[in-house]
Amino acid sequence: MKKVCFVFALLFVFNSSQAQIIRGYGLKVGTTISNQNYEYSSSAGLSALSFDSENRVGLNIGIFAEFLNLPFISIVTEANYIQKGMKKEIPITTTAQPDGTGEFYTWKTSVDYINISAFGKLRFNIGIFAPYVLLGPKIDFEINKKDSFGQVNVVAENFNKNRFGFKAGIGTEINLLTFNLLAEILYDADFNELYENENLKVNSNSFDLRIGILF
Repeated sequence: MKKVCFVFALLFVFNSSQAQIIRGYGLKVGTTISNQNYEYSSSAGLSALSFDSENRVGLNIGIFAEFLNLPFISIVTEANYIQKGMKKEIPITTTAQPDGTGEFYTWKTSVDYINISAFGKLRFNIGIFAPYVLLGPKIDFEINKKDSFGQVNVVAENFNKNRFGFKAGIGTEINLLTFNLLAEILYDADFNELYENENLKVNSNSFDLRIGILF
């Protein structure tokens, strides 16, 4: 009898721990708004020049799993396909019109990544709504790159292909009984420069706007 009770106790603990470990899984989709900053310097000691690009709006889609089914805290792991990059309007100049002809060339650089992220998630349950905060590390693995000509310029060719950084954001869950809807915004920043040499530094940042479903 003691052995039977012990087996049932083990089964109860296992089922309870499993329920506590896995909270759910799902899909997120949205857009990534990204840009790049180019900061030039001169070996002659002249003042640095820089410009911020215009935003590239790209696709963001991925899957996630959520662990630690506790009342307020969980851990989220994600794998996403993310499109980043930039665009910049460059004035067209000629010898006769060195300040510009009034026409512009659009310079675009597209860099696509597979992103892996892990977040601590703090939830606040308010009826059917559960606002939350996300914070954690991420890494982007470059999988594709091109610019306006369909090829890659010398600087972009030497971009760091693995991007370490962090993401931080806010969102909310909407409890619909059998599943939860999600809506969130995250800031994505890198620890290292996208490109760097003695004359040029390039860095980037982006925002993710996403909706999702949690089963």
